[in-house]
Amino acid sequence: MAATDSQKQLLTLIRDFAAEKSHGERRVFSLKKRIEELESELNSANAELENGKRFKQTADQELKGFEVEFSMNEASKQTLEARIVSIQDEISKVGSDVDVLKNEEAALRDEFIGQMLNFKTEISGDAEVINLETKVSFMVAQTATENEEREREQNLHKQLQQDVVDLRKRLELIETIMKDIKELQNLTKYPY
Repeated sequence: MAATDSQKQLLTLIRDFAAEKSHGERRVFSLKKRIEELESELNSANAELENGKRFKQTADQELKGFEVEFSMNEASKQTLEARIVSIQDEISKVGSDVDVLKNEEAALRDEFIGQMLNFKTEISGDAEVINLETKVSFMVAQTATENEEREREQNLHKQLQQDVVDLRKRLELIETIMKDIKELQNLTKYPY
């Protein structure tokens, strides 16, 4: 019986060893499979990281380009603002000149009318009439010249006002572009 117990123990030991070996092989197989899965995930993560790095480099280059464009637009904006101030000063000066010319024209017209009334009462003969006609012709020509000068000043004033309107539109456009560039810069910032 002792031999039977020894055989049973030996058989039990062999069965336990075989079961343990089978369990170990299954465990090794599942660990190998898990290692393969982790390697695949690692490769995928590395590929994503490389794509992220390339995207970041591209975004950085675009951002640098936008920054250069932004600084150029800023300089252009400052130049336009200075030009607007200069044109506004010119408009103010031309407006003052136009007012002076209008006042001079009114004074000359009043003087002309007064002289015409005086001439009318002084006319007594043909010689005086010819002399007066010459004076009237001269005054009419002088008034026409001053009217032309006034019209030129008014046209210049209108042109300068139109230039200011155009420059303001360009300035608004530049400000809109700069705002869009800033928004784009904010959007292209990468979280790495």
